Amino acid sequence: MRPGSIKARVLGKKGFGLGAGSKSIWQWLTSHAFVWQFTLQFTLVFALLSVVLVSLTGFGLSSYLAGSIKDSEIDDAAEQAEEHVSRLVMVHLSPGQAVTPLIGEQYAAFDSFVQTEIISADTTRVRLWGQDGTLLYSSDSPGQIGQNFSPSQKLATAFSGSTASQVADSPDDLGGPASVGSGSVLAVYAPLAFEGEADVAAAVEVHQAYGPIADRIENSQTVVYVAVAGALGFLYAVLLAIVGRGSSIMSRQRRQMMVRSQELKRSHDSLLQVLSAALDLRDRATKGHTLRLARLALAIGGELGFSDEALSHLERAAMLHDMTNLELPKAILGKAGPLTDDEWQKIQRHPELGCEMVRDAPFLREAGQIILGHHERHDGGGYPRGLKGEEIPLAARVFAVADTYDAMISDRPYRKAVSHATAVREIERSAGTQFDAKVVEAFLAADRKGLVEDKAFPREQGEEAAVADLVGQGTSGEEAHA
Repeated sequence: MRPGSIKARVLGKKGFGLGAGSKSIWQWLTSHAFVWQFTLQFTLVFALLSVVLVSLTGFGLSSYLAGSIKDSEIDDAAEQAEEHVSRLVMVHLSPGQAVTPLIGEQYAAFDSFVQTEIISADTTRVRLWGQDGTLLYSSDSPGQIGQNFSPSQKLATAFSGSTASQVADSPDDLGGPASVGSGSVLAVYAPLAFEGEADVAAAVEVHQAYGPIADRIENSQTVVYVAVAGALGFLYAVLLAIVGRGSSIMSRQRRQMMVRSQELKRSHDSLLQVLSAALDLRDRATKGHTLRLARLALAIGGELGFSDEALSHLERAAMLHDMTNLELPKAILGKAGPLTDDEWQKIQRHPELGCEMVRDAPFLREAGQIILGHHERHDGGGYPRGLKGEEIPLAARVFAVADTYDAMISDRPYRKAVSHATAVREIERSAGTQFDAKVVEAFLAADRKGLVEDKAFPREQGEEAAVADLVGQGTSGEEAHA
């Protein structure tokens, strides 16, 4: 029987309420839990960071491009207004008229030109300013012509020879009548320099409705937002695909590692089976003891809620615990009478020797600790270290009960086997002294479920008096003869 099949046999008897198919699915799911958790966590963290970075990048880039588009649209509108209005004004205005307020016939002729050639749905106002801040002409406030105002910063810029512009919320910043409605306007301030004149003669102020300009800006910005969002979305999708592929590769590698690990474990278990078979050939008196002990230990460990890993350690300890018998002479193993002091010392050394044999194999270290402690007693009277109570590993305490029970119900050269019922009573009687009481309770619970007495291993039943050699005198299991 392969070692792993012992655990399947015992746990299958317990009946956890899962069918064979459901249990296999559950084991497969739990075996890949690490991969799924890592992939999910990595993907979520990556997605969150990516969304934040993409959002910040998209917001910053979009804002920058939107601002650039707005400035570009305003500059283009200002440039067009300057070229169109300045050119027309200079055609209909002489250098002399550009330095004095337009009144009378001069005003009427120039205003007729402005209203016909310049004023439109987009261009809502034209003003002409002198160097000293005098209003020379206004298309909608003729009553203010000739008045002197403090030149604004934009006007000062125009008088210096440069064009300036601004978006104004108030259509009439001079306090005159508002004839262009209440919407925002683009105010353009352009210098007027006649040919042959070195200085700026006057400045023209043109108001254009900002609505059409704003619509063009909004449309251009929308295109930019969509383009940026699409590009960043595509980039995010590419990155997510890369991460998904990486996760898939990691999952595949993890599965391959798990397959190799299972193959290695099967190889280890096969080696343990070979060693167990060698022990059976070495000592016919204990033939089958290893498999029975593994079954019993797994049954008790299952009642105590041991994990699969802990149960595997118990199973391996059962396969290896008598490995040191290979070094013991057959004369000692099969001796029917009492052992000498020297022979007893050799017997008592076998837990330490067994632990030393497996300590360099990482997957057997826990089993080695079980082997080292399986002859300790709960009251401290065991060997090799004289541990007591909780000082003894729980798995070793489980092993001690299983080992003692199987030793009692098995024939040995030095005594006959006892009945199952007698062995169970003796185990129960030794709770709190030789054995841990809670382990004994688990043993009794397993017995009530039919997991202790195995009908597949029939054996002769001896007299109950033989029990005193095993538990009554403070010995445990194989201590009678290893």
